[in-house]
Amino acid sequence: MSESGEKKRTFVWVKDRSGNEYLCPVDALKDPKDATKEELEDCIDVENLRPYLDM
Repeated sequence: MSESGEKKRTFVWVKDRSGNEYLCPVDALKDPKDATKEELEDCIDVENLRPYLDM
């Protein structure tokens, strides 16, 4: 645990069938290689991050 007492979360990069990329908490997915549309709702669409990332 961190000093503030918060539990660290693990994230994974996921690409859907259309080629869109998402950053997802690993515990929100049953299978990161086959994430459902409903599971992706708990993820961050990478397109929304591009202005803040050096990609």
